[in-house]
Amino acid sequence: MLAFPYGNTYHRGGEELASTITKGRKMETQEYNGWTNRETWATMLYIDNDQGLYETAKDYAVTALEEHSGEESEARYCLAETLENWFDTLAGDFTELSFEVYSMLRDIGSLYRVNWREIADNLISHVREEVTA
Repeated sequence: MLAFPYGNTYHRGGEELASTITKGRKMETQEYNGWTNRETWATMLYIDNDQGLYETAKDYAVTALEEHSGEESEARYCLAETLENWFDTLAGDFTELSFEVYSMLRDIGSLYRVNWREIADNLISHVREEVTA
């Protein structure tokens, strides 16, 4: 149970829990390694460290920027939606997952808690850096 709201941060048992709104839902978060929460960090860690995942995510980011040129906030929103749908598709029928995908999803934990907009922001920044480099 959350107690003593202070703006968008709640205090419980000596811990600060930030309140984040993602895709119309409010979730309790605990910052982890500079990310919204552990699930967001773990998801981005997998994307950054697997060439296939990274290339696919980067392609999605480039497509979102091209489709929404001039509207970067719209590109970020659409990329976040695309990434979430992509991971939901990867999870698919849980009984037919490859060992690698199963392990990744088990490590990430709840996809519901992933802050897809934060990941989209990060990927768009990566793409922008590559273009200007």
